[in-house]
Amino acid sequence: MKNNNLNISVIIPTYNEAGTIKSTIEHLKSLNDIHEIIIVDGGSTDSTLSLMSEGVKLIAAQKGRAVQMNAGAFAASGEILLFLHSDTRLPSDGPQQIKAAFSNQNVVGGAFKLKFDHPGLFFYLTALGSNLRAGLTGFYFGDQTIFARRKDFLQIEGYPEVELMEDWIFSRKLRLMGKTVLLKGPVLTSARRWLTYGKWRTTWLMHKIKFLYLLGVSPADLKRMYSDRR
Repeated sequence: MKNNNLNISVIIPTYNEAGTIKSTIEHLKSLNDIHEIIIVDGGSTDSTLSLMSEGVKLIAAQKGRAVQMNAGAFAASGEILLFLHSDTRLPSDGPQQIKAAFSNQNVVGGAFKLKFDHPGLFFYLTALGSNLRAGLTGFYFGDQTIFARRKDFLQIEGYPEVELMEDWIFSRKLRLMGKTVLLKGPVLTSARRWLTYGKWRTTWLMHKIKFLYLLGVSPADLKRMYSDRR
């Protein structure tokens, strides 16, 4: 059974994304099978808001990825919700990959394999590690572009509105609803965090945060270690 009639709502949380949002919107408009683009801004102080184009739905929300993504989801009309970072690009057949996955009625959501927009062995291995972790555990992070059926998203009450690790918690809850899938993608995501703050330093920090979360450290305490570098 094909689901070619399923509508995909793309939800993008933004905060000072003037450097990326225009090209992201243009890229999405070049793809087939995108029902709507929803930008949820968390109070940008740069020119992000002036770069919106015709046909994009703009929503204001309190700053915070989980809060912003939930606001976008509740305003969406598509049967499928796709949560995209402003510095990430879908593959040209990304919407078709999603619709094919949902031909299995047991699938409730998932994410994509990723690659970085910067060459080199370090970024190849970093992407490989992320993809292996996601494939083995079913736990996804936002740069892998999480998607879900809207009805299942609402049933688990969306993203937990915590300071950090909302993607990890959400994907874990989604798995309890049914089957989740890691699509071949790949989505192309920015390496700017690693290039700006140091490759090994950033990698160590991200692994440290995951380890401490598993040990029971609260998202609020973890947030103090991590700067939001969108």
